[in-house]
Amino acid sequence: MKINCHCHIFSLDCVPLEFRQRFFLDVKNPGHRLIHRLLRRILPDDSRLEDWLDFIDMPISAIAQKLVDEMDEAGIDICTPLMMDMAYCKKFGGGTKSFEDQMTQTLAAVEAINEKYNRIRMLPFIAADPNREGIVTIVKDALRKGMFRGVKIYPVMGFTPHDRRLYPIYEYCVPNNIPITAHCYNGGIPGLKEDYHLADPKHWGTVLEDFPSLTLNLAHNDRTGSAWQARIARLIKTHPKVYTDVSFDTEMWFMPRKYFKNIKRILSTPKIQDRLLYGTDWFMGRCFWTEKSYLKWFQEYSRKIFWCRVEFTEKEIKKLTEDNPKRFLGL
Repeated sequence: MKINCHCHIFSLDCVPLEFRQRFFLDVKNPGHRLIHRLLRRILPDDSRLEDWLDFIDMPISAIAQKLVDEMDEAGIDICTPLMMDMAYCKKFGGGTKSFEDQMTQTLAAVEAINEKYNRIRMLPFIAADPNREGIVTIVKDALRKGMFRGVKIYPVMGFTPHDRRLYPIYEYCVPNNIPITAHCYNGGIPGLKEDYHLADPKHWGTVLEDFPSLTLNLAHNDRTGSAWQARIARLIKTHPKVYTDVSFDTEMWFMPRKYFKNIKRILSTPKIQDRLLYGTDWFMGRCFWTEKSYLKWFQEYSRKIFWCRVEFTEKEIKKLTEDNPKRFLGL
């Protein structure tokens, strides 16, 4: 049972309007729609960029189905769609779908998928931004009712993980074994470099002093241009339920041998080898990879491509894609 621990099904109207306008993603703008039509005419039929353009108009329900279709091609059984709350981005704030509508549509999409396949395919995580009024009540109610399996924290929206307004959520998650996935990458939407430092794993060190048994995924396992991966490793060695995932690191594409050798090393390192999770960050890089091609990099391409030549054993792949994710999710 392979599990993708990091993916997204939010629609583009969940993204601030100004951000969409900057990148020609405003479907209500005639000029943007003209650009999209022109791109479709000049792109080859099998272009992944053209596939990505399809997401611009898709509702959450259609995006969810597209993800599951790709999961089936890749042999992935379960995923954890992570909600995003971008309403309070200080530079691009405003013009987003209401959080309530995003919750409702996400849950409807997940329920439809799970009912269609008569088994669990999606375990959604609810976003928690301390700037949203009443977020503690919203999150706790959603978790208590079993609507969401976990919590997503995205600090680069303009807050730190040790913001005291988040503490009641952590207090609820620990005894109820609710996992948290946190953006822990020196980058990300909306591209505000001055806020990247807010995702630094050192901030989670403060949280874990108060909640040492918190189940936490410090996503992306980032070491590109930073010492963050070493800090993540120290937290994993110190705390029994801290994990990290392999979703979207630019080093994977530009320096694959270096990247995969590092993953191979981690899968041979005591403690850390049991806390590394598989994730793809779909659909964020959909113009570069599909669910199938991303997994193929670990199963096949990493050893076949002559400038990489890193081979993972079946046991290592199973640990990465099955054993560790099941433990993180409490399955």
